Amino acid sequence: MVIEKIKKTMEMMDGVLKIERLSNEDIKEIIDIESNHDNELIPVINEGVKECFRRDFSLVLFKNSHFRNPTNPTLILTTEDGRILGHDIFSKKEKEELKNNKDAYFLSDDFVIYKENIESKDFNPKKQYFILPPVEFSELDNIEMIDNVISSSPSAQSDFYLKKKYNLPEDPKIASIIVSFSLKK
Repeated sequence: MVIEKIKKTMEMMDGVLKIERLSNEDIKEIIDIESNHDNELIPVINEGVKECFRRDFSLVLFKNSHFRNPTNPTLILTTEDGRILGHDIFSKKEKEELKNNKDAYFLSDDFVIYKENIESKDFNPKKQYFILPPVEFSELDNIEMIDNVISSSPSAQSDFYLKKKYNLPEDPKIASIIVSFSLKK
C-alpha cells in the first residue's frame, strides 16, 4: 500500500517514464557493479547508492530530460583529504556566473573544475576520487508513513543493467535514479 502511494506520487512528476521496486537480486547486482570502480585510475565511489541501500525499500525511477534538476551536485571530484576540485552543475544561472569566473574551468557543458583547488603547492599529490553523493528527494517528504528519503544516481554500468532488466532502450537521454526510504517506526 505504501509503495503504491509512493509510486503514484512519483508518476505525477514531469519526465518520469517508469518506476520499479528493486529486488534483493537487483540490489546485490548493483552493489557488485558499483564496487568494481574502486581500482580505476580515478576511482568512482557511489556513496549515494550505499546510503540508499541502508533504507528499507528502494525503487528505480527512469526519467527523461523533462525531469527536474537535482538540488545539489550528483558527481563530485575530490581529493583524499576532502578538497573539492569540481562538480556537476545544472542551474543556468550558476553556469553563467562560472563562465565569467577566471578561476573556473569547464570540462564539459555541465562539469566545472575550480583552478584554485587544483593548483596546490603540495609536493605530495593527493589521490583523487569521483563521488556520487546521496541527493534529497523532497517530493516524498509529505508522505507520513515513510522516513529517511534519499536518492542517488547509479553508475553508467548500473544504469545499463537496470535499463536492460526493466526493458528500457539504451538511450543516453533516459537515466535511472534510485529512490530509497524507510518506514516510520
